[in-house]
Amino acid sequence: MIKVFFIGGIFSLVVTLFLYQFVTFSTTSQYLGVLTLKDSVSIGVVEELGKVLIISYFISQLNVRHILDGILIGAAVGAGFAAFETAGYIYDAGSQLVAVAILRGWSAIGGHLVWAAISGGAIMIVKRDQPFKFSQLLDTRFLVFFILSVMMHAAWDWDITILGSAYLKLILLIVLAWIIVFVLMSAGLKEISRLKHQPIE
Repeated sequence: MIKVFFIGGIFSLVVTLFLYQFVTFSTTSQYLGVLTLKDSVSIGVVEELGKVLIISYFISQLNVRHILDGILIGAAVGAGFAAFETAGYIYDAGSQLVAVAILRGWSAIGGHLVWAAISGGAIMIVKRDQPFKFSQLLDTRFLVFFILSVMMHAAWDWDITILGSAYLKLILLIVLAWIIVFVLMSAGLKEISRLKHQPIE
């Protein structure tokens, strides 16, 4: 998992930076630094897709077979992505270094780590004990969870507030993300329970 964290984190960032070459942001974002809904959705799609490609690679290479495995691999890649991205934010923070570090620190519990864990678990719902194929990423069961991750990511980045509070928005998104993770974990635990009761061949 340490290898997945470091290698997955670095390469998911590299893939994401490559995918950003195909995205155009609004003039509002370029000149005012304010993200529109379209900008936020673009970021969500690019970054979640970048992580999914690397998660898929590790799932294929490690030949895992269970939902909980996918959640763990996804979480490791997402945590690595978040760690390196946060390092970049802190480097550019200047006088706001401490504030940025604190915000990125506490909000990390509901960001890239959790979104990637959702995608990893969703891949395993489709893959099961079959060899991984990229066509599995077009399965509706995966796409539902992937789109949820993208939309939560987009809402996270979008420059809007709830009841005038940006922090309240983040807290609600964290709660929603963990509810989805718990749904996947519950499915994973049921899967393990079924396997324990199957006769050994």
